[in-house]
Amino acid sequence: MTAQSPDDQVASAFDDVDYPAYTMGRAAEMLGVTPEFLRSLDAAGLLTPDRSAGGHRRYSRTELALAARVRELLDSGLTVLVAACRIVELERDLATAQRSAGADGTP
Repeated sequence: MTAQSPDDQVASAFDDVDYPAYTMGRAAEMLGVTPEFLRSLDAAGLLTPDRSAGGHRRYSRTELALAARVRELLDSGLTVLVAACRIVELERDLATAQRSAGADGTP
């Protein structure tokens, strides 16, 4: 196994959508939300940001995309009832897909 050069490591981090590159303040600024909004997504279990050596949250681009989608849904007027109905629909669709895949062994 060959070691990556520092330049290769930097390039790899830039390309990695799961690399925890963004501080909470920067993430909130980029998304146009408050740090409290990001903390609430963490508390709800949607986001699991990495932590720096000092314990500060670090967000990846993948996590920022999830947070942006939640903000978009909330801004569109998504209610708890509509969200619950959508969850039930998706659970039903998943169960149907799993039953179909199990019936003949193919996805």
